[in-house]
Amino acid sequence: MKKYLVVLSLSMGLFVNSVSADTLKNSLTNMLNEKDTSSMVDLSNIDLNAKPRPVKKVRKTRSSKAVVATINGHKILKKEADAHLKKRTQGKVSNFDHLPKKQRLRLIQEMALPILALDSAQKELSVEEKEAVYARMWMQKEALKIKITDEQIKEVYNQLKQQSQENNSTANIPTFESIKDKMKIQMIEKKMIGKLMKDVEIKVQ
Repeated sequence: MKKYLVVLSLSMGLFVNSVSADTLKNSLTNMLNEKDTSSMVDLSNIDLNAKPRPVKKVRKTRSSKAVVATINGHKILKKEADAHLKKRTQGKVSNFDHLPKKQRLRLIQEMALPILALDSAQKELSVEEKEAVYARMWMQKEALKIKITDEQIKEVYNQLKQQSQENNSTANIPTFESIKDKMKIQMIEKKMIGKLMKDVEIKVQ
């Protein structure tokens, strides 16, 4: 009986060892056949003959406070050049640095004209001439603020026409359209004079 149990135990041990050996063998075989993708990069799809893609150039641009040009010592800031460019292109282009070199030079030359004219005026005009220029510029600026409608002009025209008829004037009365613009200027000047003379203190000696 003991001999039978010993033989049975040995048989079971050999069977277990055989199963374990087969399992280990299969496990090792699977490991060898499997592709390890956890730590390796798949390079199978790389085209070694492909040309490198061109790197897109980023346009450089300077600070708005950067000096982009000088005109007889006068500094032109980038923000001034940008503003002038935006105005000239009606908002289509607003970055001076994005222009080709020749166009940048042309734009600066255009911006130089009023600066050069001012330099010449300051050197060549007398004090009286400068005062006259200032006065004319102020009047032009103020005139733009005064709004006169066609209805207002028409009303004044009808009044003048009625006065002429009441006075039995034989002079031909011009049509409204022919003198409308001239009347508008006169009405603006009248309003401007009224504004200037308001609260003014004049003493004649």
